[in-house]
Amino acid sequence: MKRGLVAGGVIAVVGLASMAAGFVPNPFDAPGVEVVESGGEAARGAGEIRAPAPSDNPFDAPIPVVESGSPEARDLVGEEIIGPDPFVLPPIPVVESGSAEARALGERFSNPEAQRLREAAWRADSRFSVNPDSIPGHYRFDLRQRLRVDSADGLVDMSCFVNSRDASLICPDWGLSGWGLDLETAQGKLDFVLRQADGDVFACGRHRDVGPACLQLGEEIGPAFAWLRNMGLHQALLDSIPATPQALGEGPGGGVQGVRARTADGYLQLWFDRRASTIATQMPWLGLGVGVMKDSRARVNRTVRRARFEGADRDGGDVVIDLVELEPARLERRLDGYRVVTAFTAQALDEATSLGQHLHALQREAVGIRAELDACPSGTVGRDCRKHHRERLKALDTRARDRALDFGERHGLPVPERP
Repeated sequence: MKRGLVAGGVIAVVGLASMAAGFVPNPFDAPGVEVVESGGEAARGAGEIRAPAPSDNPFDAPIPVVESGSPEARDLVGEEIIGPDPFVLPPIPVVESGSAEARALGERFSNPEAQRLREAAWRADSRFSVNPDSIPGHYRFDLRQRLRVDSADGLVDMSCFVNSRDASLICPDWGLSGWGLDLETAQGKLDFVLRQADGDVFACGRHRDVGPACLQLGEEIGPAFAWLRNMGLHQALLDSIPATPQALGEGPGGGVQGVRARTADGYLQLWFDRRASTIATQMPWLGLGVGVMKDSRARVNRTVRRARFEGADRDGGDVVIDLVELEPARLERRLDGYRVVTAFTAQALDEATSLGQHLHALQREAVGIRAELDACPSGTVGRDCRKHHRERLKALDTRARDRALDFGERHGLPVPERP
């Protein structure tokens, strides 16, 4: 027993001596830490950054402040942000009061009668008469809309009239005078611009050669604002709001709510009253850019006070349209004597190009026939030859004339009577 104790004591003493001599590391010692002098090369190599010492000179530049997450922070100190960038906010889902999403989240209306009236207003339609599908006809409008457009052309006031039943719209010449356009020239006078319920846009007036006429503008106007009249595209516009970053520009002020949505051409910002519009309609949109919007998310009609079309201006800036006034007012126009001219639509221009190519081909054919005519023998011997080629030239001329007359008649251009 004593021998075991003596052996254990010897081992313990030897172990302690070995640790004291440095042959065996002491398990109770902390690991070695390299001490680096602050301000030295070794400290800077280890990543030390020291702010400059305060100066007694009041004219010295202050200590620069670098914002975390900025390019300066990355360049100056090599800052790295691990994981999602906290400076980029995710889209915020917008849930409208009264919508199915709001009800799913537990929203309840304590007044069933108020809810019934709200639903009845959503389902109500205008009792005003529908306008004709095409010109000529008698057009009627029951709402007056005053607008203010802010664009690269300056600040311009406009006045238009809207049909609350079918969303057709007319802007008379006096409502367009703010643009500074020369509405009356030696060629004729512009009376009004008409947008039919189907989206076709016409500039109507009196032309020196054509007389009273409505010139259909190019179809590129239609697709750009198709969501104004197409319920499916309008719904897609509303559905895009939750997933669209809500980076809004300046609003019109007052108690309005702003949202940002995506269209086929870019981004659109809308500001509308929080209270429902009292105008009854089943059209997805009434007005030119602003007016009344049917909001299926909350099943309520909205008065749109401002629209910002991002990047839509000719200089790449935004076009902003403000609603100055929307009130009941009547305007009627009879278009019985107006000729519809469609010669400048995209389809007609394609036809005109094809017609020009066809006429050039006929002209080349005529040159060949004339050469054959000139080669006919002179005198009585060549009589039949000359007659044959002259008949060919006459038939060719008739074909060219008929093609040109067909184009003019189909597209409303003034054409001479056929022989």
